[in-house]
Amino acid sequence: MVNIGEFARLGGVSTRMLRHYDAIGVLKPAHVDPSSGRRSYDVTQLATLNRLVALKGLGFSLDEIGRLLGEGVDPAEMKGMLRLRQAEFERRVRHDRHILDRVTARLRLIEQETRMNTTIETKQADAVTIASLSATAIDASPQSTGHVLRDLFDQVIERMEAVHADRTTPVAWFISADGRASVEVIAGYALPGDSVPGLQARSLPVVEVASTIHQGPMSGIATAYQELARWAEANGHHKLLESPRWRQHFLEADGDDETHWIVELQLELT
Repeated sequence: MVNIGEFARLGGVSTRMLRHYDAIGVLKPAHVDPSSGRRSYDVTQLATLNRLVALKGLGFSLDEIGRLLGEGVDPAEMKGMLRLRQAEFERRVRHDRHILDRVTARLRLIEQETRMNTTIETKQADAVTIASLSATAIDASPQSTGHVLRDLFDQVIERMEAVHADRTTPVAWFISADGRASVEVIAGYALPGDSVPGLQARSLPVVEVASTIHQGPMSGIATAYQELARWAEANGHHKLLESPRWRQHFLEADGDDETHWIVELQLELT
């Protein structure tokens, strides 16, 4: 048996919380001294405390936790609950990040309204893993890559819908090989918590990029490519244009009407 202070230390909680858990009946001490009221705990009660803290972290109310603990939660069940909640948190993070990127893009478009030229921004692009498919386009022309990209996205969406996978932030990645006209085209969505059957988990690394925002139909995105190419030439990055790596992040791309689409185009600098 250990006193409440030592039990709190072992369990990584405060004595105030242990008193609260006692008061509401979810974790009562093994013994209470009738004269002093001092609480003592058995070390084996740490297993219950660990489950309590984990369930609280999962968002369960203390009433719900009391019922679950009363029914008994074995380690396998606890692991399953944690994985489900982890997947939910990851989904929320992806959605929140996508919303933040959309707002940031809108702000850049507003700033652009007062300037004569397209705004080019350099920044560090975060690493992202996408559930994807890839194919080779015969060259880098919009006619070649556009057809391949649309076909890939159709297949990716079909496979994700088949397993009810969450889709957030469509991403296209174009990789040119040295000395070749062909381009590898990768299309996918930010990967959910688990892999998606039939799709490849492809990791885009952290990298410095030059980026601009394109708004409107994809048929007009060549203007954004040209602006970034001119920027690269003017800023000593002309070598990158020999075998460039481009990323397209589709921030707003709902439906077939592309009038209001917003795409962030990025040229990898490293």
